[in-house]
Amino acid sequence: MGNGKSIAGRKGRIGGGSARKSKKKENAKSPDEMPEKTVDFDASAVTLGDSKINARRDLRKNDDMVTDNVSDVRVKYHINPKEIGHGHYGVVRKCMHRETKVWYAIKSIRKSKVGKVDVLKREVALLQECDHPNIIKLVSVHEDKKYLHLVTELCTGGELFDRIIEKTQSDEGCFSELDAAFLVRSILDAIAYCHDQKGIVHRDLKPENFLFSSREEDAVIKIIDFGLSRHDDMSRGIMNTKVGTPYYVAPEVLNREYTKSCDIWSIGVITYILLCGYPPFYGDTDTQIFESVRVGRFDFPSPEWDKISETAKEFISAMLKTDPSKRPSAAQALTHPWIKELTEVRGKPSVRSSIVFAPRSIAFIKYRDMQKLQKSALSWLAANSTNEDISSLTDIFDKIDVNNDGTITLQELDKCLENAHFPPNITADLKKLREDLRISGEACIIWRDFIALMMDKNLVMKEDNLRMVFEHFKKSDPDHIVISDIVELVGGSEEQAMDIMKLVDENSDGRIDFNEFRKMMEDENKLI
Repeated sequence: MGNGKSIAGRKGRIGGGSARKSKKKENAKSPDEMPEKTVDFDASAVTLGDSKINARRDLRKNDDMVTDNVSDVRVKYHINPKEIGHGHYGVVRKCMHRETKVWYAIKSIRKSKVGKVDVLKREVALLQECDHPNIIKLVSVHEDKKYLHLVTELCTGGELFDRIIEKTQSDEGCFSELDAAFLVRSILDAIAYCHDQKGIVHRDLKPENFLFSSREEDAVIKIIDFGLSRHDDMSRGIMNTKVGTPYYVAPEVLNREYTKSCDIWSIGVITYILLCGYPPFYGDTDTQIFESVRVGRFDFPSPEWDKISETAKEFISAMLKTDPSKRPSAAQALTHPWIKELTEVRGKPSVRSSIVFAPRSIAFIKYRDMQKLQKSALSWLAANSTNEDISSLTDIFDKIDVNNDGTITLQELDKCLENAHFPPNITADLKKLREDLRISGEACIIWRDFIALMMDKNLVMKEDNLRMVFEHFKKSDPDHIVISDIVELVGGSEEQAMDIMKLVDENSDGRIDFNEFRKMMEDENKLI
């Protein structure tokens, strides 16, 4: 890492007494060498599971209630006693829903350790308000006399902080630009949702507050911990409470007059760290770090930044403008060339690393990048089917497409999901479509592709429907689809048509018969 400005061991919010580290690499301690803080927690959920300890007095209401209801979390969930995480206010364990057998995470917060109950109320309310694929999903809330239990989706991939440390200790030293761009896009998408749709400012974005859904290289990243978050609807969006974490806090926060743009600064710092392994602003003490942040000067030192693209540096510089009014919004940052060029061109090699971002098993991406013949078949069927389900989907499309331009944008989809009332299965499919569009980088979707993605796949696989599409596609041969047919159907050159043919023509006779066509569609059925 060159200058050794490591972030290892520097967890903690402002005033949190974080461990001190030297700028010199040779004096820096590894995460394993940092002393662990011992925090004495009551048994919380484990205590709740002991009938002798759990006299029913714990289910009586008192003045410290966060919610309006008292409930026993054990009724719905079996709680594993092993801790998977802990913090200043409580512990995190795994729990299983007794009926569905689905595993979740449960955060048990000792209410007496929280100075103001209103802080807990605000965090719960904000989490309940959010519904975004890159924000941790709050499943249910339970409360008794001593504890507040938050049941959330279970993320098993660890913190972004830990992955950064793993990268700094690996041969690569840090994330590739491609990997970093995908992560930052997900973060920006979530913050754009918070800022623009919910009016929420997070105020404590840092690698420790992001979890990965799994250990997979391409796992979904999710924002957690809304403990310092709030709505920006008071005092015209101006906030004055000094909150945050030393490395990531914006200079205007230190001056106690700031807006939601403080989150943009924090994302800029995170991006910088992803690409080199150390922060842009540093010091041996919190005071020194704050002074460095206030000055706002940073550089891209050699050799770590020598091979990093100019567009990446321009992106970071835009996010770290000391004047918050000159920073882009989260939505504007999503359109920056560094984000768009790296995340919208699938399979593009990293600018500085041989590591290729693992392919994402998302149906829409496979649909977009699949063989063009398959897409043509689905789109033609969507446009020509008279099934009642297709008519219903057309009605749904028309409701979402408020400006009647024949396309659905992410904004239209988000607004519809927020306000419209569809059957649960349709709502679930639309949310999945929204996530697929976001990850694929698509800004909108046309009617035919919408129908092709949303229609019942059992309808697609009916023999008469497949026959109808096959008969339409074969123009030059009475029994087969040939090269000239493919050229006409999908465009492009004969060479491209040959590539498609090779993927479908199993007996290598240079033609596609009905059985080969059906198998192609069956394979696609597994994808979508």
